[in-house]
Amino acid sequence: MKMKLNIPIWQLKENISGVRIEKMNEAFISSLFDDISTLHRNDHFICIMLTTGRAELLVDFKKVQVTPGRVIFLFPGQIQRAVKFENNVDGWILFLDNKMVDEHARLMIEDSLFKGPVLPLSAPDVWWFIRYFELLLQTYNDESLGPLHKPAVNAFAAPCVYKIASAFQANTQLGLNHHSQRSIELTKEFKRQVRQHFPDLKKPSEYAALMRYSISYLNDTVKAVTGFTTSYFIQQEMLRESQRLLCYTDLSIKQISDRLGYEDPKYFNRIFTKLAGTPPGRFRTNFKSLKA
Repeated sequence: MKMKLNIPIWQLKENISGVRIEKMNEAFISSLFDDISTLHRNDHFICIMLTTGRAELLVDFKKVQVTPGRVIFLFPGQIQRAVKFENNVDGWILFLDNKMVDEHARLMIEDSLFKGPVLPLSAPDVWWFIRYFELLLQTYNDESLGPLHKPAVNAFAAPCVYKIASAFQANTQLGLNHHSQRSIELTKEFKRQVRQHFPDLKKPSEYAALMRYSISYLNDTVKAVTGFTTSYFIQQEMLRESQRLLCYTDLSIKQISDRLGYEDPKYFNRIFTKLAGTPPGRFRTNFKSLKA
């Protein structure tokens, strides 16, 4: 089935394979704002940290605020656009190829993302990231390293990835200290199963059977750990993917319904409208208009 790309996928363009870092300042933003303010997707990870100013982004159809003292970490495939920058923005933006983020670190970050892609930092971590980005930028621009330039920069990317992964996990753990490790691991495994099986499995009971737990135990555990029901995660995964397909392809609503495992397009329409607050056809029209 041919798919028309309505939203461009930006590939990582860099001087050193796998890594690119830039100062996030007024000049950089002005040079790119016309592009980044339109809907797009990336085939790479992005990390942004500001020391001054404020940015507002749209990430997978949700507004995200970026302010000093926080790091935002964006995944490949997320639909995003810049909304506005205010108050003399300054900081860094780091682009990382997929191969720079190993599977263990990626899972640690994904397991902590139910609160969103923004990570609040402690004062010591703010200072760590400031020094890190300054040194990485200096190394990135240091041509005197000669043939060692690329491996030096690539090796330098790893501390940032692991620091972010550990900080996301620690930040999440603050709210999980009163839960057993068993409950936390069960919740993480449930979320992984939802990401993998949501087109085929729609009911919490199906995940309970897959994971060999009773439905009441799975529901109670996930709700206690996250504050959200099992149904919430299943519905949100469906909503996120359907929103991406509505914006990213020219598939009909019936075709999207079929792809997501709904035999009745009218039922899919009702579920989408309930979750998104607008019918899928109108949602597609509204977001296509953002490209104009």
